[in-house]
Amino acid sequence: MFVKFTLFILISLFCTSIYAEEECTSCERSECAALSSCPSGVTQDACGCCEICAQTLGQQCDYISDDVTVETPVNQTCGEYLFCNEQGFCECSEEGAVCGSDDVTYNSICELILETVKSSDLTLVNRAACRKGPVIKTSPKDAVRPLGSILVLDCEATGYPVPSISWEYYRQDGATFQLPNDDPLVAVQVRGGPEKHMVTGWVQIMKILPENTGIYTCIATNDKGTVKASAKISLSKSKIPKKF
Repeated sequence: MFVKFTLFILISLFCTSIYAEEECTSCERSECAALSSCPSGVTQDACGCCEICAQTLGQQCDYISDDVTVETPVNQTCGEYLFCNEQGFCECSEEGAVCGSDDVTYNSICELILETVKSSDLTLVNRAACRKGPVIKTSPKDAVRPLGSILVLDCEATGYPVPSISWEYYRQDGATFQLPNDDPLVAVQVRGGPEKHMVTGWVQIMKILPENTGIYTCIATNDKGTVKASAKISLSKSKIPKKF
């Protein structure tokens, strides 16, 4: 079955080539259609006569394996920064986020080029994500907890470069502490993610006591700025039920 399918493809390409040769007996460039916008550049048509727009990201193309030679393509050629994958579609040859002049981060230079169809003045600014100040996506929440209970505060922030997260604790008597400090009941953890250009931080209070209630502030910082978000931790009148 595979051999029959391969023969069918080769015969189709051969017939197309013969047909194209018959159609390419003369070349009148004055009759070539005018091109308005070709985001991925231009290429020659099957006759090598007129310029046509090259295929853009995701469009069909002619994938030709190393052991097959086809002089006349059925589809068109992929444009700049693109290659034709085995499925017969144009795929970006360069990976990595880029920054456009619109201050938007694109997943690849190919996506930026495709966007120039809508915004002709869009240009490449940097072959990296656009630099953005930190934004706190998930803030620590106010909580009222019984004496002796456990509490976890979390904070998620995005930005580029990826921001760092630190914590400050404002005790009810007015004292301020950088966390972690020497309190064995309070632990701080930080990890990357869960999304790209994001960092997550936690404060875990193993035992709520009057001396560790107050304001806990998450601070996200990179070279574009600093943002903060706070939560107030208070004691409730209820008590943790005893286990029997």
